[in-house]
Order: sequence, then C-alpha cells, then structure tokens
Amino acid sequence: MPIAFDTTGLHPQDPTTWANPVTGDRVSLQYFDLVPDLPAPLEDLARLRHDLAVVYGESGCLIEAHTLLLGGVPALFQVLKVPIPNQPAGQVFVASFTVPRAGSSAVLMTQAVERGTTGVREAVLAARVGFDRWLMPHPYAPEVKGRLPFHAGDDPRFDQEFPDHPLTRVRAWAHHVIRTATVDPRFAALPPFPGPVPATPPPVPHPPVQQAPVPPPPVPHPPAPSPPAPQPPVEQPAPPATSADGPGPAVGSTLTTVVPGLPIGGYLPLWVGAECTFWRMHDPAEVLDLLGRGLLARSPWGESRFRELVALDPDSSSIVLLDRYRADDGGIAAGVAELSRVGGQEASDGMTQTTLVDAFQWVGRISAAAAGRGECLAVEPGQHEGDLQEPYVLLVEREYEGQRLSVARTAPAPPADLPMWEGRSAVSGPATPESVGTGGLLAMYAMDTWGVHPLHLCLTFAPVPDLVRAEE
Repeated sequence: MPIAFDTTGLHPQDPTTWANPVTGDRVSLQYFDLVPDLPAPLEDLARLRHDLAVVYGESGCLIEAHTLLLGGVPALFQVLKVPIPNQPAGQVFVASFTVPRAGSSAVLMTQAVERGTTGVREAVLAARVGFDRWLMPHPYAPEVKGRLPFHAGDDPRFDQEFPDHPLTRVRAWAHHVIRTATVDPRFAALPPFPGPVPATPPPVPHPPVQQAPVPPPPVPHPPAPSPPAPQPPVEQPAPPATSADGPGPAVGSTLTTVVPGLPIGGYLPLWVGAECTFWRMHDPAEVLDLLGRGLLARSPWGESRFRELVALDPDSSSIVLLDRYRADDGGIAAGVAELSRVGGQEASDGMTQTTLVDAFQWVGRISAAAAGRGECLAVEPGQHEGDLQEPYVLLVEREYEGQRLSVARTAPAPPADLPMWEGRSAVSGPATPESVGTGGLLAMYAMDTWGVHPLHLCLTFAPVPDLVRAEE
C-alpha cells in the first residue's frame, strides 16, 4: 500500500481494515488504480470544497475539507457526518485522507459511530452558543441545505470538552496520522494529479447500521473521501512550491511535522521526535508573530494538553507554519519561514542575558494571549509527554473571589533564596499588563534551578484547570 501509518491499538480485520476494540472505530486503507474522480484540482480548493459540500449535503454534511501534505505529498483531507442508516438518531463521523496522483490514488480513513445516548455534545453547546446562532450557512456552499445541518457545535475548539465524542476521536486520529504517516517514495514520484473535472460528481457515502462494521463510505475512484489538526486537526495545508519568486519546499518535498521549542536570540529549537535540532531564523518576527498565539496547528500532548506543530523541510531549510483554523472565507493558509541549520553551540552562544530575558518576557505575553483563549501555559522540558510533571512552571489567569488574578505555579518548590519566588510554590497578583512580563520572568528564574538548558524547553497549552488557586 502507498501509505504507511501507525496501527498501534488497532486489530486487523483484513489486509486493508483495522478496528479499535475499545471504541469500535474502524480504519481502512484503499488503493485505486484509476484516474482520480475528484470534482476539482487540489489547487482549486474553493471549487473543490463547494462541489464536495453540495454532493455530501444530499446524505449528510461536509464539516471541513483542506488540502495538505501527507508524508510530503499533496492530499485532500475531509471530515463529514451522515446519519446512521435505519436508526432514529445518531451520526457517523468520517475523517479521511486522499492522496491523488495522475492515474491512481490512495485513501486512508477512519469512521466513528455515535453509540449510547446521542446528541449530548449538541445539546450542551447549543444552550451555550445560543439557538439563534447555532445553525450556520455552510462556509463552502451557503446555498446548500443538507440532510444534516452545518452548526457551531462541530467546531474543533470544542473537541477538548468532549474527548470521547466520535467527532473528537476522528480528528485526534487524523492529527496523529499527519504527524506519523509516510508515503511510499515510488508512489510519491508518480506524476501529480492534474485535477480534471469529472463528468459526474462523486457518489455520496452511505455508512452501515450502527451494529455492523462501518466500511469506508463509497466515494469515486479514487474517492473524494471525507476527513484535522492538527488538528487541527492538526491541519497541514500544502506549501507553495519553490520558485524564483521565493523560498519554500519544492513540489514533492518530504516534510516532517515537528514541535517548536523556546525561541531565544533568533534561534528556534525544533524537536524531531526525541531529538532537539537547532535553527537560525532568517526573519524571527514572522515566526514569533504566529508562534504560541493559538493560531498554528496543534497535536495532543497527553490528557487535554497540546503543543504547536510546524512542518520542516530540511532540503529547503524552511518551515511551513500551519494554520489551526480555516479563515472566514473557508480557506486555510500556510506561511513559510526560512531557517539555517546550526549546531547546538552556535545556538547556545546566541543566548545572552539580554536575549534570555527577552525570550521569557515573550513567554509572558504568550501566557496572556493563552488566558484570552481560556487556556493556561506550561513551560517545561521538551522531553516531557503526557500529563503535567515536574519540573514545570504553570502560568494561569483566572477569576478568584471576584478578582482577576495572574497565578504562577512551579514544581519542584524553589529554594528560599530564589529571586521573586522566595521559597513559594505559587505566586499570584492582580492580572495587569505589568504582571504579564512578571510571569515570564518567574518562569525564567524557576527554570534556572532545573538543570535544563533553556533551548530544551517547550510551551504546552491546556484548558485552565479547576484546581489552580491563588496561593502565596
């Protein structure tokens, strides 16, 4: 098969189908030795989205569709929902990747069925959002009145509140696939998909009844499946090709999804798996304007924790800054930033007292931006995975006894002579513009006792925990 992906936790049903024994979700991988029957080229994303929204509206609703890179190869990613056939309630959610070439395609998808009590996510969120703002025109085709409505509750920002919901599960699976899947180089080297408009639109998927195994929805050969993160999924749009007009990954480049570390003195650490690599930014401002502000693609990092992702192309020494959400017009963009690979010594030499203070003041500003999104920020070693663990500094803003407070909490407890902390494990004060920079400096002083190099730190985001309190 042209696509290799992580099957950990899945049980094979046949050579092309796997099942999750815990959730019942199913994954399938198909190869089609036929000219792709997509309704428009990947380069014409607006038309592609419109036509798919019209077609899938006949039996359900297209939630989102994006072009991205899967294993460095242009692909179509979609998420859709359809009713469970012959059932009075409940939906099937599908996330899929289609990798088209000129004369063939590969499709990787997962499907998750609502089981038990259905509609809980919708009921909770409709009451919160307001019923007058619940139903929305479809962003890709406003004239479409689908069998299932396009509504505010399917927005990925709510996934973390409903971790067991099938829509959350298919997006989380897709985020992991974006980070880990690879494409056979021989398949990637085939002529790219030219995108001819088919004579007929792709057929609409019809998932099976809830008790039966859920096969892939029938899509054209090769399918225009329905699938990000990243996401978001982690969502990973295809970067522009290298040309005389500017830098960036070339068509066919293999991109690696990596986690950025703490930028200091114009240098950006990038975690490639467990390895920390170092890069000099040619234009630090273009990276810092996006990094840490909730704008970039994310990957789950333990229970309800997330880190941002970028896509690295070592051949062109550049990173693709992947947008987290689609724009108002339904589009999703990717900025490209030039880098130069350097050794750890050069990156360390760029860290002076001035650049270190600047970096942690930037951390303070990032924590304030996170608070505006209802999130907290953890500064911790890049090797940390899973739940919050020592050492860390947690920066939070929250209401406490009628007052908006800025709280910094650290573990292990700092020594009594450490500036600003003075032996306390938590420091709090009124949330003011001045306290923003102070939170970053608190993180800097705590970090200095960990024995961890600042270039080996990462930022991790999470919802504000209920247990955080303003304590002296």
